[in-house]
Amino acid sequence: MSCMPIALDVEFILAKCDYFAEARVWPLQQKLSASRWLDNFEPADRNLAAHLLNGFLYFSEEMVDQMFGAAVQSLSSSVLELDLSFFQTQSAWRAFLDGAIVTYVTGERPNPTDSGLLFSRKARQVIGIDQSSITSPEDAVLRLMTDVERTVIFVDDFVGSGNQFVDTWQRPTRALGRADISFAKLSTVSRHRFFYCPLLCTDLGLQRIQRECPVVKVVPAHHVPRNYSALAPDSVIWPAHLLPEGVHFIQRYSTAAGIPDSPGTVDDWRGFAGLGLTMAFAHSVPDATLPLFYWEKNGWAPLIRRT
Repeated sequence: MSCMPIALDVEFILAKCDYFAEARVWPLQQKLSASRWLDNFEPADRNLAAHLLNGFLYFSEEMVDQMFGAAVQSLSSSVLELDLSFFQTQSAWRAFLDGAIVTYVTGERPNPTDSGLLFSRKARQVIGIDQSSITSPEDAVLRLMTDVERTVIFVDDFVGSGNQFVDTWQRPTRALGRADISFAKLSTVSRHRFFYCPLLCTDLGLQRIQRECPVVKVVPAHHVPRNYSALAPDSVIWPAHLLPEGVHFIQRYSTAAGIPDSPGTVDDWRGFAGLGLTMAFAHSVPDATLPLFYWEKNGWAPLIRRT
């Protein structure tokens, strides 16, 4: 006798979301409302919507701080000797941090809302980096031009396509009377070391950075595999029996909500670069996340509002 797949209990998912809110893992309903979002869907599609909601990941500010600390701390395995005593390790780690230049990643058109600015502050508040060591990418390039051997730590929250990091790495900066200096150029004529510590990094972003910025060691708190996309043919978001319907379901409701079918843009229904992710941070929603979660036009009720 064959077994019919069991539908995910919508009420159970709502109860789980309510518990997350009560435990302050998720924010209060004014910012993130699971029941309001599920009301967007027809009764016949609520099971699919519940599975998509069940795959949604929200990282609170406390989680973000812990992940950021873990990402930077993991550099110790790359820069410290293994045979040091506990006190020698502490001293060497402190010396490494004190000697590093900490900077952030900016978009093609840098602006004050770039998430890297938030993480440059967290470098001081969470990691204990001295303010004098934290600087803009432009000033970091200038400092590298006047030193023979320094360590640079780039901080950020999320790597999706890798575009922003590559732009920052290759962007020419005017320094000491020259207008063609970049991290990329300096990396070919110096002994500087470069590390990149985002919270989350996708396969796509990691591969691009490794290809175009090979001297940079990417050390994320967590790696996001390709199958964490709700659009992947082997997506972990959907059970096997719903995989054939999942992508069509997302596309159908995205069209109904008026979400554009415009690959390569931020609001494309697939998420930027077609990554189709299901996640958000307390401070922002990545462009690679499905717009279906944050869309607010044409009567669509968002699960979470973008800040």
